[in-house]
Amino acid sequence: MTPPRLTVTHAAGAGVAPGYVFVAEKGGKDKPGGPVIADNRGRIRWYHEVPHGLEATDFRTQTYKGKPVLTWWQGTISKAGVGRGQYVVYDDTYHQVAKLKAAHGLEGDLHEFQLTPRGTAYISIYREVPIDLSSVGGPKKGYAYDSVVQELDIATGEVKWEWHSLDHVPLAESLQANREPAKNASKKRPLDYFHVNSVADAPGGDVLLSGRNTSALYLVARDGHVVWRLGGTKSDFGPPAAVKFRFQHNARLHPDGTLSLFDNGAIPKVEPFSRPLVLRLDQEGHTAKIVKMFVHPTKISSPFEGNLQLLADGGAIVGWGGVRKVTEFAPDGTVRFELKLPFGDTYRGYRLPWTGHPEGDPAIGVDGDRVYASWNGRTDVASWEVLAGPDPDHLSKVAGRPWSGLETAIRLETPPAAVAVRALDANGDELGVSETLTS
Repeated sequence: MTPPRLTVTHAAGAGVAPGYVFVAEKGGKDKPGGPVIADNRGRIRWYHEVPHGLEATDFRTQTYKGKPVLTWWQGTISKAGVGRGQYVVYDDTYHQVAKLKAAHGLEGDLHEFQLTPRGTAYISIYREVPIDLSSVGGPKKGYAYDSVVQELDIATGEVKWEWHSLDHVPLAESLQANREPAKNASKKRPLDYFHVNSVADAPGGDVLLSGRNTSALYLVARDGHVVWRLGGTKSDFGPPAAVKFRFQHNARLHPDGTLSLFDNGAIPKVEPFSRPLVLRLDQEGHTAKIVKMFVHPTKISSPFEGNLQLLADGGAIVGWGGVRKVTEFAPDGTVRFELKLPFGDTYRGYRLPWTGHPEGDPAIGVDGDRVYASWNGRTDVASWEVLAGPDPDHLSKVAGRPWSGLETAIRLETPPAAVAVRALDANGDELGVSETLTS
């Protein structure tokens, strides 16, 4: 296991939100990667390395059967940004309680794994289909990706709802219409005209979808029809200046009537920088107004991916997608924390509460006069004690040190004959003791 080394580029300031930072380091073919839970100093509380050659995205906590769980997608990602993989749910002991696949012989995509209070989950899918593209300047015998959304029962995998973009959104709404890649779309390189990248419940049983390549959001009814569009070429909302965003991600409607999204504005670059936005919608009057914007001091322009998580105090967490940073903003838009990944990207980043209780005992390692203590995922370890002696039956405390990361190193004056480590909580109470090693 090779956990990433996270760097804090802006130390946690006053008012930083409670909880841990959640990222999924994308490693790819050559580097390891996987879900990471880290603290405000970039120290890792839990790391799960996905199998070699796979990548993980959208790592966070959600709620399943009334309890907090960890969720993420893992699989392979093409150069076109299309994923093929599965969706994972872990409980607070870090045991898998569910693994979902897309139904009907399709492959589950990386962009969304959103749980609902109904015990279901929305997933995104890209389905390659032969289609006549002559209406958008492409070949008559062309190929396109049909963006598919499935709502699956987590326990059974049964499809509860399914939606297809080609049934409800014309090809002409794509910003790629009548230019590359529509003109020469082929089976090897299908026209990705819609590119669904977020799915979530909306009030009244509707569903909110984001189409990256139409630069529009869609409120969709359960019968599949589009209730309204926000942005894009056929927006039902005005004024135009308020709904001008491009290649957006992570759209969410909130109980107070606002809507949040991550406005990329890049590839092709049509905006000077990316803008995580909060809009207020008047759905009856069909107007939209920007009420908050979180702009990075360096004017980050994210080429792909990204998310905006609104915090209780009016601040926000922003995962910059193709730029490997996660930033926490105060309500006034100033930066109060920032973390950087060593390579790749995380797609989305979050700050969330979590308490982990892995089964088993702490782990110990010894290298000369150094003892290494670790308990991957145990979030209440505050400090370590080293227990040493002439044999396993005669151990006593010889050293101690505050928890300092996934692996805490403690140096002894002399190499021990028999040694173990003991984990303590913030009150000094024992949480667990490792096996005893002898030399």
